Amino acid sequence: MTPNADGLLRAQALEAYEAIPSLDNHGELTRLILTEVSLLTEKYRHVRRHQVPHIEELAGLLDVLWQEVEMELTVKATLPS
Repeated sequence: MTPNADGLLRAQALEAYEAIPSLDNHGELTRLILTEVSLLTEKYRHVRRHQVPHIEELAGLLDVLWQEVEMELTVKATLPS
């Protein structure tokens, strides 16, 4: 698959997900998907010889997600109750 095709597919997928009004209603399924993505990403994170597509991008996005979650938890912990 060419980089241009990957970019187009990524854009189409993102557009489809953005069309969902809120993922809050699908929280459990979203968590299950993120769990599977996390497992695959961890499994293939250090596999360079196979050149597994998108693992580096997934790993980076998961890292950003957890940074955001940790920042939110820190802010909530410092706010007075």
